[in-house]
Parts: sequence; C-alpha cells; structure tokens
Amino acid sequence: MSEDAFQTGVVLGSVHFAQHVFRILPPLLPVLALSLGYPLWQLGALVSLYFAGSGFGQAPMGVLADRYDRRLIVPPSVAAMGVGYLVVAAAPRLTDPAAVVLVVAGEPLTGGVLVMGAGSLVAGLGASAIHPCGYPLVVANAPPEREGRALGRWGSAAKLGDAAAPLAVAGLVLVAAWHEVFLLFGGVGLCYGAALAPALSAGVVETRPGGQRLLDADGQADAAPADRRDYVYPFVALLVFFLARAFSEKGLKAFLPTFLVTAYGYTLAVGGLTLPAESLANVYFTAVFLVAAVTTLVTGWLVDRFDPRAVLVAMFAAATAILVVLATGRLSPLALLAVLAALGAANWGWVPARDAIMSDIAPPAREGRTFGYLHTVSHLFSAVAPVGIGLVAGATSLRESVLVLVAAMVVAVAAVAALFSGRVYRVPEAGGTSDPE
Repeated sequence: MSEDAFQTGVVLGSVHFAQHVFRILPPLLPVLALSLGYPLWQLGALVSLYFAGSGFGQAPMGVLADRYDRRLIVPPSVAAMGVGYLVVAAAPRLTDPAAVVLVVAGEPLTGGVLVMGAGSLVAGLGASAIHPCGYPLVVANAPPEREGRALGRWGSAAKLGDAAAPLAVAGLVLVAAWHEVFLLFGGVGLCYGAALAPALSAGVVETRPGGQRLLDADGQADAAPADRRDYVYPFVALLVFFLARAFSEKGLKAFLPTFLVTAYGYTLAVGGLTLPAESLANVYFTAVFLVAAVTTLVTGWLVDRFDPRAVLVAMFAAATAILVVLATGRLSPLALLAVLAALGAANWGWVPARDAIMSDIAPPAREGRTFGYLHTVSHLFSAVAPVGIGLVAGATSLRESVLVLVAAMVVAVAAVAALFSGRVYRVPEAGGTSDPE
C-alpha cells in the first residue's frame, strides 16, 4: 500500500470512526434513566430523534455530494455533531429538567427532555453527511480489485467506533456526570471538524463527485440505466433490506445495554473493584463491536473473491438465528459473551457485502443520491424502532420485544435473496456492463 493510499484510508476511516463513536446515547440510556427518571419511551425518543436527524439529512446531503466537492461538506457536518451534544450537555442549565412544559397524549414532557431532544436532532443532522459522502469517497479512492477490502476497512472503522462508544461511556460515567460526557464529546466534535478541513484539502484524497470525474475523463456524463434490472429493481430490493435491517439494528443498538441489565443484571468483582451491571453491559456491548470490526475486515476480503449477495444472505441469516438464542435463552456470563461475540460477527460484520452491492448498482453520477436515499428512508423508518421497542417492552418484557426485531431480520434476508433472481437484478460484468441473462 502506497503512502498516499495509507493516508487516504486513515482520513476516511477516521471520519467513519468519529460518526459511530458519537453514538453514545444508547449506552448512556441506563445512566440517564437512573439520573433523570424519565420513562423509557422518552429516553428512546432521544435516540429516535438522533437517527431521524441522521436519516432526514442523508437524501439532501446525497444530492449535494453529487454536485459539490465533498471536502466542503464533511468537516462542517462533523462539527455540527459536536454542537448538538453541547446543547444536550447544556440542558440542565438551560431549563429546569423536572419542570413540565408540555403534555402530549396525557404524557408530561419536561423542559429538560425537550432541550436534550433538540440537541440529539442537531447531532443526528450533523452525522447525515457521512454516509452519502463517505461511501463514494471510499470507492473513488480504491482500485476495483481491492474495493471490497477498502469497504471492509471503512466498515471496520465504524465498528471500532461502535465498540469505543460504550467502552468510553463505561469508563467516563465512573468519574463524570452524564452532562459532562456530552460536553466532552461536543468539544471533541468541534475540534475534529476543524481539523478535517485541511486534511481533505491536501490533494491526496479524491473528493470530487463521480459525475464530475466522468466529465473530466471523457466529456460525457453517464446515461440512465436502460434496463430496470440494472438499477430500479435492485434498488427496491435493497430498500426493503435497508428498512427491515435498520428497524432491527436501531432497536437492538438502543436497548441492548438495557436488555443486558434487565434480563441478566450480571456484575463483575475484580479485587476491590466492583463493576455494576450498567458498566458491565457496556463492556459486553463493546465486545460485540470489537468482534464486528475484525469480522468486517474478513468480509471485505470475502467480497473481493465471492458473490457479495451470497456473503450477505449467509451472514444475516446467521445473525437472525443468534438473536433468537439471545432473546429466548438463559445464558451464563461466559455463554452470554460468546453469543454476543457471534452476534457482533454476523449482525454487524456483513457491511462490506451490502456496500459492494450498492456500489455495483449506483451509476457514478448518482452515487451520493443512491446511498443517501437508501439511508434516509431506512433511518426515518427505523427512527420509530427505539420508541416502539420501548412500548412493547413496557407492555410485555424486553425479551419479547427482541423477537419483534427477529421478524424484521427475516424480511431483510428475503429481500437480499431476491437479488439472486435474474428478473430482479442483472449482475454487472467485469467491464462494467450487465449480464443480459
């Protein structure tokens, strides 16, 4: 790997890492529940607002990413993530956290939760540029024969961020209040956004939109695909996958730490230090994404050698079965760790396969929009997952609510399996055309 390629990988990987390490709301939910006393559905709504902001912004960000240089979009977006968390951190000072200011459907909403919700929304909007800009950046800066591995490194950086978030929270809550955690992340976001601007302007990373690169190369923009099996039908199949997958993933990410505390409640005593159930749950959560980070690298290697559709179906079907075991089993601490590790590998390690399929179907001049539209619709749909799972858990139990996520995962597997049909998808040939079947 050349020095420029290494630098490009580090810069792009750090952006994806930052986006995911800023997802600290789910691991902080048990702490917020104890500190603030808000009902689970309101705390779940904070997560929903974050992902709604992230989802709502991705479609317009995708359009911008196809028209303007991405180095003008990514740094301000990262800084906005920091601003959102600074607003959340300031909630106790901006309003009385316990004062009821609004009643919706008989449920009282305090000023504190409304300010925190606004901050969560802003942070989510900031995160919305990363996917529609980042995925095309990775593909544009990778040779075709190594695209899967490049996507694997990009995805692995995200999983390391997912792993670092609960680990950081587990340590920080031992020495800092919840609002101080948000204050720290907010300041880091502002500084990192400022540092990204010169890093992306150094001329090493190709940041121009795909359509502009084509015009510079041959003076022609790409034409719309003539056969719906080249773009429209596989896009719809991927959209169904995104919807079902996003619902299950957002629900699982939002409540997995709380599920581990409620369903198992394990603690850990080492010497004179006792790790409470909330902190141990975040350690488990970290293990999930550390395994996912390693698996994602392996998946990228597999995608460069095998059909990404087969890789995606196999891994997601395995994840569905593992989640059933987690929801219905009574596991010892070690068995729980093993099942969570397997879940991390199967449920979050398949990302390069999905991204390779998206890259195959997206015309260069529409790459930002394709990624943006898929993520926007799925994020908006999945924004109801934390609230919905919270309501189901309140009416039944968290174990039963996890089975709702299993049903969504079954739908996702079926959607990807449809891509094996020649009536739905024409697989591109090595030269860039599609197999006419």
